Amino acid sequence: MTLLSLWMGWLTFWAVFGAALSATKEVGWPVYIDVIMGAYALTAGATTLGLWRMKPWTLTAFRTWGVVCLGLMIVFFLPLQMPERLAAEPVEVGTLFVATTGTMILVYWLMHRYIKRRVANPQ
Repeated sequence: MTLLSLWMGWLTFWAVFGAALSATKEVGWPVYIDVIMGAYALTAGATTLGLWRMKPWTLTAFRTWGVVCLGLMIVFFLPLQMPERLAAEPVEVGTLFVATTGTMILVYWLMHRYIKRRVANPQ
């Protein structure tokens, strides 16, 4: 649980850094990316704190972080014209998209199971 908490803390650190960089407007991202980056930082931070202290609301924070991750993925894929690229190169782009999404879902599912088991039965 400690390693998972430290990993989520690392993600929180980089999310805060990314949100601060995005807020400078030097990057040129739209405002909705600033909002989703801030939400990512908040939910990752809440999950980190909950994991570290083994609080009962940790699973809710983790699930919220997962929803924000999904939103972040969608927000980043739309400006990259993913639907158009998928139509032009279905094998290359489709394989990359499925492999990336599948890996993310598998890791999230494994983490969810572990957190659910550990928070329900802390030992």
